Amino acid sequence: MIIILYVLILSPMTDKGKIKFRVIAVPRQGEGAVLRYGDADHDDDVDDGVAFPPIPPPAPVSRLPRLIHDKHCLKVWHLQDRKFKRPVADLRIRVECEGVGDSALNQACLELFCRLCADALVETCYLASTSELGSSISASDTGFSIRVYGFDCKLLTLAKVVLDVVTSFRGRHSDGSLPATVKDGRFDACLETLLRSYRNSGMKSSAFVTSLRLLCLRPSIRSPTSKLKALESIDVSTFSSVMKKMLNRMSIEALYHGNALHKDAEEAARIINDSITRNYKHEGIPKRNLPTKLVVNAPQAVDYCDIVTSSQDPKDPNTAVEVYFQIGKDNLLDRCLVDLIAHILDEPFYAELRTKQQLGYSVSCGARWTYGVIGISFKVVTSVKSSMEVRERIDNFLEQYRLELMTMSNETYMEHLVGLAKNKLEMFDSLEDECDNHWSEIIEGRYDFECHREEVNCLRSITKERLIEAYNSWLAPVCDKGLRNKRRGMAFHVIGSGDGDVSNGRPLKDSLKPVGEQVDDLVAHFHADTKDTWGRIAFGASSLQRANTDLY
Repeated sequence: MIIILYVLILSPMTDKGKIKFRVIAVPRQGEGAVLRYGDADHDDDVDDGVAFPPIPPPAPVSRLPRLIHDKHCLKVWHLQDRKFKRPVADLRIRVECEGVGDSALNQACLELFCRLCADALVETCYLASTSELGSSISASDTGFSIRVYGFDCKLLTLAKVVLDVVTSFRGRHSDGSLPATVKDGRFDACLETLLRSYRNSGMKSSAFVTSLRLLCLRPSIRSPTSKLKALESIDVSTFSSVMKKMLNRMSIEALYHGNALHKDAEEAARIINDSITRNYKHEGIPKRNLPTKLVVNAPQAVDYCDIVTSSQDPKDPNTAVEVYFQIGKDNLLDRCLVDLIAHILDEPFYAELRTKQQLGYSVSCGARWTYGVIGISFKVVTSVKSSMEVRERIDNFLEQYRLELMTMSNETYMEHLVGLAKNKLEMFDSLEDECDNHWSEIIEGRYDFECHREEVNCLRSITKERLIEAYNSWLAPVCDKGLRNKRRGMAFHVIGSGDGDVSNGRPLKDSLKPVGEQVDDLVAHFHADTKDTWGRIAFGASSLQRANTDLY
């Protein structure tokens, strides 16, 4: 077996002149030498675009996030930076609360809670920003997330201040008062800004159609309109009562990444644990009782499941259409196939519908990963064509490109395959990018920190025939026998008020209900008719077991 080595001769002052080797590629069984662009010693050494890139060996466990604390529903992961070598770190904390998805009031109160915490920390964060430190807090449909980042010297000090403000809302007395961290008048001010953001949400058709798709696919999230109605008459006492119940039981997971040693991560775990247990008996949420992230199982049929509504802004001349195809539960092969299909279709889809047919100024397609369910979507924002015609044009494109896939040369196919593999093997540009990647694996519960490497390994085995088979099964409107194909397709239409065909099919305005309430009724009817979900999605435990290996 031939192994390519990267040779680096260091200064005698640092390591006594030793020569160090780093393995950057290992050939597969029976494969010859793995050459890279630049290995040849002549001018004809060029990247032909069809040679599969060398796949680096698996990273050692010490170079991946490790679970260093797992007690009382508190998990803390740690990874010391050895790539960027900057004196910075990033602390991410995800808190899952009990009952967040039970009602729109709970989710709205949690968002108000995050605004109150951020408002109480304004002065502290301003002073911290002068030392290149920052923090943020944001809500989700299962809880909220905290981020503290910047120079590592005083990062944990700022994290302690942030956590003290957050946990000051726990265990409040029954008098319904706010903690001392919230200054007089700030509750009404934060409530006003939050209500304003709800009223202004969805004003652009492009964002509104994506929001409509997520509302239909994820029953746990609530629309801005429903949260607006829940908060319009709220008072301090009601808010305090709701937050007391939600903060009573919590499950916490954190990642400390950057210029931080093992002892620093242990200190971060201690600070988090002290914050949630100080002056209050902490009760965690067992894993089996954590909020379930359900995704609707899209109906499989010949025709699309159409969801049609008017634009939120009555003066918006644009119509937005998003066609979504649901593939199924996450698995390595299907994930790679969807990524490859999206990579191949991206440019021709834009060239055909945007450049040639001039349908609209915004045309895009891409893979979607929703709580462990794989999909692919095609979105067009137009001011000249009706939504139904846009949907038909998307179907026509999918049918025409099916023929192009079948006649695509092997060289062209390999160019797409190699291009996607190179994209997946690209190095992270910054510590923040690397932390984002690891954090997404943690909060999604997959813990596959080298998923891109595994996906590239899988891409090597995908043939053009296997790709065409997946395309015909998932996207093609007509099968090989000429019959209409059954797909898990959903089409979301947000129809504007522009002149001409663009406003065709716009629902009649109900003078008694605003558009937001009509959308809520539409989504409720969809959930009533489509009760089937994918259930709780569990990922393999191999990556988690590997990450738990104790090397310290």
